[in-house]
Amino acid sequence: MTVGGKRGAGLAALLLVFTTGAILLAACASPGPARRGEPPPAPSPPGIHPTPPVPGPFIPAPPPAPRPEAAGARPVRVRLEGILPTLRIAGDSMRAWNPAGLLLATENGSVTLSAVGNRIAWGGTKMLDSPIDVWSPGGLSLAGRVLPGRIRVSARSGGIRVVAVVPLEEYVAAVLSREAAPSFLPEALSALAVSVRTYTLLSVAAPRDPDYDVVAGVEDQVFEGVENVGPAFRAAAEATRGYVLYDSRDRLARTVYHSTCGGMTESAKDAWGEDLPYLRSVPCDDCRESPAWRWEYRMGRAAGVRVAAALGVRAGDELGIAVAGRTRTGRASQVRLTSGGVAREAKASMFRRAAGYALVKSLWMEIVPAGRGWRLTGKGYGHGVGMCQWGANGMAKRGAGYREILARYYPRTRLASSPGGPGPLAGGKP
Repeated sequence: MTVGGKRGAGLAALLLVFTTGAILLAACASPGPARRGEPPPAPSPPGIHPTPPVPGPFIPAPPPAPRPEAAGARPVRVRLEGILPTLRIAGDSMRAWNPAGLLLATENGSVTLSAVGNRIAWGGTKMLDSPIDVWSPGGLSLAGRVLPGRIRVSARSGGIRVVAVVPLEEYVAAVLSREAAPSFLPEALSALAVSVRTYTLLSVAAPRDPDYDVVAGVEDQVFEGVENVGPAFRAAAEATRGYVLYDSRDRLARTVYHSTCGGMTESAKDAWGEDLPYLRSVPCDDCRESPAWRWEYRMGRAAGVRVAAALGVRAGDELGIAVAGRTRTGRASQVRLTSGGVAREAKASMFRRAAGYALVKSLWMEIVPAGRGWRLTGKGYGHGVGMCQWGANGMAKRGAGYREILARYYPRTRLASSPGGPGPLAGGKP
């Protein structure tokens, strides 16, 4: 922006820029109802901002607005994981505001934030009431992540929560770069981009929490910042920009996905008790090239005792672990733990979570005693519902386009631009 010769005119122009930014940021803070249903684990496996203050002559204007998103597609509020009580933030010309829009602190380079009860210590020099909004024109770096530039920091009982504000299409490309294998073909990546975008917009429409839309980990979709996002992932997001899947009632579909189904996807009804016509079980033998097509895990006694304790069973000398129920595809639905004449059944999904998603890769498994431990063998990786990512890549290798891939894993849905999107779909195979 060009500033005129008169100081008053320049300040008025800057004020106009900040006021415009305030409208966007205030919209980011609108809470919504909690999301229904159990959030699935990812394969393997989302802000906030008040009216900025009246700027003085040394406060830089906010960065240019991002490329237009679909109408109503505000930035995604992503709750970051792994945040320690003491956090170092780096960025040029950083500014921190409170929710009322009052400028509280500035820093150029880096600053350390720490939680002191429900307040935030800024660089050891100021004590600020929680929450605060931090912005830098060139983006922020924190906890090993590079973020576009806006975050909300909250202190709660000595802990810190960080929610990043990420433009939708940047978020889609960044998630793709962590959820998909770099070797995936463009049509498979395009199909996943539509799934990621649809899942995200559904989360934005019905946030799981008033303060954020999605979690940056296995509860939703893996997000580790906007750095090191390869050109193939950005191209897939751009090729499908604004396009989502709708169900037969013209509502955004719940486009969950997973790494590898192992031969048959699971239905949402059997996995989570929610019967959705586009999340039914479908055969899939296109994921055979996945490293997790078949897997094995040797669980020792110590690991078994730990898992049993997490599920409420105090293990004695004899501990038994066995599958006690299965879904129609053969995946485990219940696991029985026995010790000292006491038996307890737990959801198989809770058993997998306690044991570790990376070790017990799926619920399509067998558990047999082996020495003082157990031998677990199984098929696939992830919850098994929706799109099989390695299956999508297998289809792409056979010449399928991304619309064909989406139609297979999400039957009874239609691909269309979200309201205000880019118009007729271009590119890609029919």
